[in-house]
Amino acid sequence: MMPVRMLLTPGPLVAVGVHDGLSALLAAEAGAKALYVGGFAAAASLGLPDIGLLMQTEMAAHLARIRAVCRDLPIIVDADTGYGAAANVARTVELFEAAGANAIQVEDQAWPKRSGHLRGKRVISAAEMIGKLKAALDARRNPELMIIARTDAMAVEGRNAAIDRAGAYAEAGVDALFIDAPRSRQDLEAIGTLARFGRPLVFNATAGWHAPTLSTDEAVRCGFILILQPVDLLLAAFEAMRHALRGSADPPARASPADAFHELGALLHLPDATRTPTDP
Repeated sequence: MMPVRMLLTPGPLVAVGVHDGLSALLAAEAGAKALYVGGFAAAASLGLPDIGLLMQTEMAAHLARIRAVCRDLPIIVDADTGYGAAANVARTVELFEAAGANAIQVEDQAWPKRSGHLRGKRVISAAEMIGKLKAALDARRNPELMIIARTDAMAVEGRNAAIDRAGAYAEAGVDALFIDAPRSRQDLEAIGTLARFGRPLVFNATAGWHAPTLSTDEAVRCGFILILQPVDLLLAAFEAMRHALRGSADPPARASPADAFHELGALLHLPDATRTPTDP
């Protein structure tokens, strides 16, 4: 199995989001070069919203089940916040590496986290996050295991603060940078300037979320080299199952990705789970 960092040279690398063993097998059969095991899809596969309900050991077990049936592709896994302080992050890296991860994504949200494109996120200080990232780097046994630093500060502190955080995380020694939930082409172009740190930049390519929709070629022109498709297969499966349960013989009319995402969120009670007292 080729390490993720080697697949990124020269790039780009598209990582197909999978939510169970069957979706992983189908992705491999279709020729995927890498898999992405994301928190939203993992939680949804259990009928749960992505608000920090899935714990460290549960996610490690979920990853291990996917690795058991798909041994030949590199897997990038979402570790949320690392499930606690620096010591918890180190333990998370140990567990996820043992379960078969080739790259581990850690974010700077405060716990309990919430899906990256939802309102009401909170972030920890950059200094605390750097401590967690250094713990992650120190905990890995395989030097080829990549640590991806994700910041959710764009929606909380603004574009410049998010870029400053990502730069600080690069200087801490992480292997790739991920600024989640950009809102505009200007945001994406600004994020692209982080290529000066010599780290691969990650783009969430799921259509229908708040980020602008880009083709792979457009994302590469903006400076991104690792392209994630976290929930495309999950949404396709969701729509197909609903259609089958309605008993119609006609092919389903494909909902837009945004509509499918919001319908799935409603089924998981995601709006209710993330509502705050100040919401209308």
